[in-house]
Amino acid sequence: MKTIVNFRDLGGLTGHNGQKVKAKRLLRSADLVDLHPEDKSRLLEEFGLKQIVDFRSTPEVASRPNDHFEGVTSHVINVLKDTEENMASQEGMTKHLDPAKADYFMEQVNRQLISLDSAINGYRQFFKACLSVEDGATLFHCAAGKDRTGFGAALLLKTLGVSDEEIFADYLKTIEMRAAANEAMVEAYRAKGLNDSQLEALKAFYSVKPEYLKAAFSEIADKFGSFEGYLENGLQINEDEVAKLRELYLEAG
Repeated sequence: MKTIVNFRDLGGLTGHNGQKVKAKRLLRSADLVDLHPEDKSRLLEEFGLKQIVDFRSTPEVASRPNDHFEGVTSHVINVLKDTEENMASQEGMTKHLDPAKADYFMEQVNRQLISLDSAINGYRQFFKACLSVEDGATLFHCAAGKDRTGFGAALLLKTLGVSDEEIFADYLKTIEMRAAANEAMVEAYRAKGLNDSQLEALKAFYSVKPEYLKAAFSEIADKFGSFEGYLENGLQINEDEVAKLRELYLEAG
């Protein structure tokens, strides 16, 4: 893609019973703002885009509204609504520019994606949206496409039976796929007067580490005992819905 940051198709990963995740069905990215016409055409024509799930907050959506896609359903699901401040937003991150605390900060963000009622309700809505379309692509995103989106991808892939190894490999692709955008952002903030220490923290906030996603899975174990317990008792996704997701998004075995 020319202008969509951190974009990828989750197709091709190996899920339940060795079945591959279908191509052109589950897409993830950063926000969809000021896109090149070619990118918009590809999403509609090549990928058959049917719906967009936007995990951003109301202020984030208002300040950077997504481009319009004719005939595509849009769901705005603010998974961090219950926070006093949206720690995963650019504004929230730039208030905490201490490199010594950056990793702890990001781990806390990921724990909130499990512990907050808005996150539990939001990811339930996300699953329901994925269950609602029989064909075409669902694209889900947040601002940077790494935390709210990264956990959403991990959650969905784990439900589809993808191994933790492949889930973490997809999660860590953000390091490479946000590299150019992050460098441009750092230079913009350098011009605004941020010092080297603050810029180092900013780099951490806009990248990913395995420890961040591990914090989310640790919170699942602490609160629900297991991933299956989280699906059943947290998201209230039953076995029939898990089976339906696998039917919809995995190649026939």
